[in-house]
Amino acid sequence: MTTMTKRTEFTGRHMLLTMVAFFGVIIAVNFTMAFFASSTWTGLMVKNSYVASQDFNAKLAKARAQDALGWTSAMVLEGRDLKLTLKDDQARPLAGLNVVARVYRPVAEAEDHDVALTESGPGRYGATVDLNPGLWEVAVMVTGRSDENYQQIFRFIVRDRRP
Repeated sequence: MTTMTKRTEFTGRHMLLTMVAFFGVIIAVNFTMAFFASSTWTGLMVKNSYVASQDFNAKLAKARAQDALGWTSAMVLEGRDLKLTLKDDQARPLAGLNVVARVYRPVAEAEDHDVALTESGPGRYGATVDLNPGLWEVAVMVTGRSDENYQQIFRFIVRDRRP
């Protein structure tokens, strides 16, 4: 018994279909990536860079005044608890300050929110936050003593909490 196999030829139609599929996948991926890139973060840090540049010297003076204070800070995220420690230039706790934190993702604006940190002890401030897994930044703004202001940005990676 002999088995006959039909030999198929690779024709121009096969080549056309292969090329259309190949470039179709590339174009579909490019459009998908372009859509997600343009629909998430705008990339803008300021609305008008010229106006922001006019404030540069004032911001530089504030940064120098903050450095002159000699204050130090440390922040940790333990579970859902955001904890901030503030100390003066002689490592003494700083109490009685008003602390507000801007919690945000570096590349998306949808989950940005402000949190008021309450004093839990001398130089210790905290708040409970509910953050989705991923990269987060916390910009802390401290006011309360005459014209002393302090700002610091902390970065955290929140791990997935599922068991």
